[in-house]
Amino acid sequence: MSLNSIWYNGSQLNEDQAISFNRRSHLYGDGLFETLRIYKGRICFWESHYFRLMSSMRILRMDIPLDWSPDKLASEILLFKPKHELDYRVRLSVWRTGGLGYTPVTNSIDWCLNVSSLDDIRYPSPVKLQKLALFQEHKKSRGLLSNLKMSQSALYILTAKFAQEQNVDDAILLSHDNYVLETSRGNVFLINGESIVTPSLEDGALRGVMREQVLKLSKSLGLIVKEEKISPFDLLKADEIWITNALYGVMAVSEYRKSNYVSVLANNMQNEINKKCLEF
Repeated sequence: MSLNSIWYNGSQLNEDQAISFNRRSHLYGDGLFETLRIYKGRICFWESHYFRLMSSMRILRMDIPLDWSPDKLASEILLFKPKHELDYRVRLSVWRTGGLGYTPVTNSIDWCLNVSSLDDIRYPSPVKLQKLALFQEHKKSRGLLSNLKMSQSALYILTAKFAQEQNVDDAILLSHDNYVLETSRGNVFLINGESIVTPSLEDGALRGVMREQVLKLSKSLGLIVKEEKISPFDLLKADEIWITNALYGVMAVSEYRKSNYVSVLANNMQNEINKKCLEF
């Protein structure tokens, strides 16, 4: 038996079969990803995705390929030749090459795409409605790594699993000091009157691409932006609660515990996001 052999369910794999099991993304979650929406053959908000990817790779001390300019990487992603009448979900995964051992032997990377078509054309309007629960079994730490879209996603998986068990669509993820950070699907925004409030990146919130767009576009809806701590009790007092991500834009919470919410401004924001996407 080879010292480097890999066995799967009692059978030894050949070299080609074993490749995916020997990747650091599989062994240690040593990677990150971007979830992209492709509309009419273009990547929505590509500039924001690109610069977040570059920043994240630097933080994880990964080598950035010399030819990965924004235009070059976008053209590589679109090699699957999307049909203009369809929208697509594309997951761009990047991981450090190498095998066993925490200490990397190289900082070079490999990457791949997972491509699937979407039922919705453009970001859904009216927005998707979500029932929400509060997940308290595990908490999210603050720090620079908490802002990244990393391959190691156990906390989000457990949050999503809890929501499934509670027969709701999503669940709130808390910080260690019991403040709202995000959900398993995206960033959280509370609307109270003319104010739109979201947790800060410094407190541990994900650096979401759609979060960035909503913050930029809020002024066009006459909203005053605030980045501050949100307690679970604050959720009960909100006029609207939004969940945002790059795939669905804005989703509106319709129910949390015994409270119900409207989605008027959520639909207005989604219209602005769709207009902005058309500009790219």
